[in-house]
Amino acid sequence: MRTSRSTVGTMTELNDHLKLLYARAADLFCRGCGREVHRDDPQQVYDDLIEAVAGSEPRIVVTFAIDVPHNFTATEIKQVLEQQGYTRLQSESETRLEVVQDRIRPPMRSESESLRAIEIALERGHGKMAVYPLDENREAGEPWRFSSDLHCPDCDIHYRDPQPNLFSFNSALGACENCKGFGRTIGIDWNLVIPDENSRYVKGR
Repeated sequence: MRTSRSTVGTMTELNDHLKLLYARAADLFCRGCGREVHRDDPQQVYDDLIEAVAGSEPRIVVTFAIDVPHNFTATEIKQVLEQQGYTRLQSESETRLEVVQDRIRPPMRSESESLRAIEIALERGHGKMAVYPLDENREAGEPWRFSSDLHCPDCDIHYRDPQPNLFSFNSALGACENCKGFGRTIGIDWNLVIPDENSRYVKGR
């Protein structure tokens, strides 16, 4: 049945196949930085670290971040962390603490121990963690960030799981917010309403 939303894709039912293709086989890239977004698991993080440090033996610092609740101070949270065995911080502020989970050398440390450190960091960081490479002077470089959710750790943007309806202009989930999927909007063109702004009728308002 033809409607005002009909297109070549809907009439040939090609859209149904494309929606499934995008939802099942497409790769997600962050709209902020262009980085591919996927769920990181401990094994994937470990493999990425091994690849990143290939040919060298740097120390790396595995960390997770904790936001300080409004009804607590950073000092109080640090005391709780110390009771749990966490005595080292990578960075701190009044609202956020970056806690050191472990310092490891991926090629030399056993894989099981490294995976355990990564797993705990992801768990403690609610699915987010950062790894800092250390130079010869043990100064931290730019962190490598990971997330176990559909979340860009660099831009801190969360994404929902892809569904076929997200790629359909006939669905409220996928339709354009401006045109609602119809491809056109209703508005006022002030250039047509007032074609001559220098008119004496306009100036005399």
